[in-house]
Amino acid sequence: MIKTLSEKKSNFLIFLCWAAYTFAYVARLNYNASMVEILAQLGTTKEAAGTVSSFFFFAYGSGQLVNGLLSKRYNTKYSVALALGASSVINLSMTFCQGIESMKYLWLLNGIFQSVLWSSLIKTLSDNLADSKLSGAVMVMSTTVASGTFIAYGLAALFSFLGLSWTLIFYVAAILAGATAILWLTGMNSLQKEKRKAEITDVRKKSSLSFTPAFITGLAVILICAVTNGFIKDGITTWVPSILKEEFGMPPSLSIIVTLLLPVLSVFGTSLVNALHKKQKDENALNGIFYLASVILTGMIIFTMKLSSVPVTLLLFGGIACLMAAVNNVITSVVPLYSRDKIDSGLSAGLLNTFCYVGSTLATSLLGRIADTKGWNDVFICILIFTVVSSAVCWISVILKKKGSSAH
Repeated sequence: MIKTLSEKKSNFLIFLCWAAYTFAYVARLNYNASMVEILAQLGTTKEAAGTVSSFFFFAYGSGQLVNGLLSKRYNTKYSVALALGASSVINLSMTFCQGIESMKYLWLLNGIFQSVLWSSLIKTLSDNLADSKLSGAVMVMSTTVASGTFIAYGLAALFSFLGLSWTLIFYVAAILAGATAILWLTGMNSLQKEKRKAEITDVRKKSSLSFTPAFITGLAVILICAVTNGFIKDGITTWVPSILKEEFGMPPSLSIIVTLLLPVLSVFGTSLVNALHKKQKDENALNGIFYLASVILTGMIIFTMKLSSVPVTLLLFGGIACLMAAVNNVITSVVPLYSRDKIDSGLSAGLLNTFCYVGSTLATSLLGRIADTKGWNDVFICILIFTVVSSAVCWISVILKKKGSSAH
């Protein structure tokens, strides 16, 4: 018998987890959101500017694996607050940087500390919520990326439009992360007192992991999907402002404003997952649907960019953002929380998010290099290859699983 929180306190916990990850996202994505201005001021190449994000993604991705393994031992009341507090200090330090070299290592540190967060937050939800609250938690947490992206890019666009220094967004992120760390500590104190008094219980089996061939195959497919998801999701978010500026002549502030609409559209993707998961429990089948649609949209982008049609191209960017949000939701929320009886949620969340950020690390530097040497058309050909491979892997997995079931 496992103690769980009351309805009211469960909702408050979900809000705390949402706030922690949303404002942490602002304190990590503000660099990408300001990259157009940073490129202009520092006069560096896209590849060099992209390495700052790559350093973050490398540290965050590898740290996810370590923290996923260790999350069982963490008191998340302190681990989450520490991560947010450290990220606040690092963001403040970024305002003193005069070049890419110092930025790279500070953002590496930011990645190390922020890598504590996702596995700790998913573990906190898993340990405290009844089964009836999981669907709501998945939906709310799936909006964190969209909310954080919207805030980061919205602030960057506003400051650019007003002619203010790009450093201002790092000051704001430092304040938001620091304030959220304090909110988390005080909120968790209240919730822990509530749980000690709780009489509500949730009957749940202890996590028991069985490395069957089917489990290993399914995990391998999910991990491939995770790499592609990070590659496309963060590749699109990072480079769309530069694409809009260079291909369509948009001013920096307008290109950033247009980009911040993408996470708003991505909320529809997360809603789609919740609706489809009720009917289709096979996560690889869900991802197969989303990647097949991404193949079509990416191919259409390659065609429409030659026509210089801004509205159609933006609509297609929005469609891909929506689909990648759906895949990310399946990988980092649905699988860890709904499989908590089979594998520790903190461990699975950390492992799966690690592979997402393997893709993110590749995207920022590799796509920047391709853009510098070949052009944006080749960038989308590269993205198309990733989507085709992932779609094929998902559908092969689904077909083999059905054949295996019918054989028995």
